Amino acid sequence: MSTAEIKASIDRMTEDERFFAAAYIQHLASSGDPDYQSLLAGRMQRMDGGKKISLEQAERLHLALEKEGL
Repeated sequence: MSTAEIKASIDRMTEDERFFAAAYIQHLASSGDPDYQSLLAGRMQRMDGGKKISLEQAERLHLALEKEGL
């Protein structure tokens, strides 16, 4: 697929499809980065060690941040 075909395909996408495509491209770019993989491994270790929040806590935090315009 050529660059022009990729651009045309993206132009035809919905906003949600573009959001998904951008997230996927970012994932591909990050997946081979050793520093990023190290960061993720550290985060997983902290979560496995008990440093995590429940879905309800995350939802409350999200709502509070939305109210602040963030």
